[in-house]
Amino acid sequence: MDNNKIIECLYSLLMNKNVEVQNRNYIDVIKDCFYLETERIEQKGCIFLMDINKTIIAAYDYEESKKLEHCINRSIDLQFDETLQNIKLTKIFKLGDQQHSIYLYLYRTSNFNNTCYYLCTLTQNEDDLKYNKLLEKINLYMDKSIQLINKYSNHNDLLMRALDAVNDGISLCDKDGYIKYANNACYNIAGVDKENLLNKYIGDISKEKPMLLQIVENKKSIIDVEYYLIIKEKTKHLINSGYPIFNEKGDFIGAIDIFRGIERSKKLANTIAGYQAYFTFDDIIGKSKKIEENINLAKVFAQTNENILILGESGTGKELFAQSIHNYSNRREKPFIALNCANFPNELIDSELFGYDEGAFTGARKGGKIGKFELANGGTLFLDELGEMEIHLQAKLLRVLETMCVNRIGANKPISVDVRIIAATNRKLEKLVKDGRFREDLYYRLKVLCLEIPSLRERGNDVLLLSEYFIKNFQNKINRHIKGMSDEAKEVLMKHTWPGNIRELENTISRALYIDNSDYITVTTLKMAGLKECEHEQTIRKDSIKINKKIILDTLKSTNGNKKRASEILGISRPTFYKMLKKYELNQ
Repeated sequence: MDNNKIIECLYSLLMNKNVEVQNRNYIDVIKDCFYLETERIEQKGCIFLMDINKTIIAAYDYEESKKLEHCINRSIDLQFDETLQNIKLTKIFKLGDQQHSIYLYLYRTSNFNNTCYYLCTLTQNEDDLKYNKLLEKINLYMDKSIQLINKYSNHNDLLMRALDAVNDGISLCDKDGYIKYANNACYNIAGVDKENLLNKYIGDISKEKPMLLQIVENKKSIIDVEYYLIIKEKTKHLINSGYPIFNEKGDFIGAIDIFRGIERSKKLANTIAGYQAYFTFDDIIGKSKKIEENINLAKVFAQTNENILILGESGTGKELFAQSIHNYSNRREKPFIALNCANFPNELIDSELFGYDEGAFTGARKGGKIGKFELANGGTLFLDELGEMEIHLQAKLLRVLETMCVNRIGANKPISVDVRIIAATNRKLEKLVKDGRFREDLYYRLKVLCLEIPSLRERGNDVLLLSEYFIKNFQNKINRHIKGMSDEAKEVLMKHTWPGNIRELENTISRALYIDNSDYITVTTLKMAGLKECEHEQTIRKDSIKINKKIILDTLKSTNGNKKRASEILGISRPTFYKMLKKYELNQ
């Protein structure tokens, strides 16, 4: 037989067995080979294939050119030495009124569990050797066919094992929509066993329209879409891609889809986007009593799942504490998602937090968008500059915290989330609550646990510890060795009130190293770097001094008209600062 024809027959044979050769009954394979080859033999006669128990498992009548189905499972009583191979055995017996001789050819192969198979033919002429040659020829064809089947079986076994090793679910259906293959991950993700999935019509599997059914109907690929699979009243949230399959003639023959749980896709997206917490408590530099108390308290808070409110001036390291808390908690392996509420226009924060479905509004991204709450599922959502959030968004945030469910814009299906909120602000939330600009119920919902990060001017010698840390870091970047700071420079740093806190100190040290190439940072270097200690800054920090028009003017002068920095120096919010400018007619 032509090898290509054999391969084609065997391929069809494999496909008809749902591509599971490794699980097939070897007797079925032998029978298939037997029929495949006997049809190519020109000699006439009845040929039988028997198993180890001398039971007929296949039979063929060449006089009539047909299979002898009535002979199947019938036994012939033959006695011979089973250890012999390729033997001719003659036994005379009666079949009806006629005497017949049985010519037996023993075929043994180790490829099939050391099982013996016997070929025999009936003849009335025991001296006719052509039957012996006929059996030898059939045996030769069988041997070649079985070798070929073994080859494809091994390849198929490797392919099946490889597909089962993949964590993504893979399923395959034919052109009529019946499942013909699924890997182990598919069964695990779907939560069903093989009997309830294989050979089932895909339209009957899920209450939602299955991805494969869409591919079968449209014969077009669908790439990376969110998909809900509902089986046995359980909803599986997946990311799925499906592809049509065509033969060499371009005819549609089936479809395949590859899918994974939404959590794996979110984790990958978070990794690529950098949504991770990098800092730990070991990265917090300082030995002052206040900072050590905050670290110890934060470690206690980290062991809970309660929401945390972090208060502190701008630049004190609120996000550093938030990341450290996350990495110290049992959520450390899950996402850390940060959103600065002041960096997004109010109309965009809604979609950033809660996401949206495709077509929810003009300009909405195709396929929709996952919101920060969903991305942070199982982990921590850090809301920085919380005091800048608009009142209508505060109501939605409160609703999510109460129900732990989010509704995407344009969607009507709530999505459950498990998120711990860490919020931070440099605003006086109590005053915002009193002024009606921040919801009181949200304030207390977030302030289950509270940290107040001290300003740099309250941390004593931590200023010098941080300065040394920044010098060491920056000198590596600029490939210079700095011996340190002069005593006078240290004194100036200790006296400065640091309205910008740690961020201001870092920037000052950085500029100083770039400006001066000397071995020591001096007072002159610090002044060149822009550090100026203004007497009025120290004065206005005293509670006994009332902020008046002169203090405001002096502060604005010291900041070169920078109203934001002036409000920080005065320790008041920007709205309050603008009201004072209006009061003293200084709003220019």
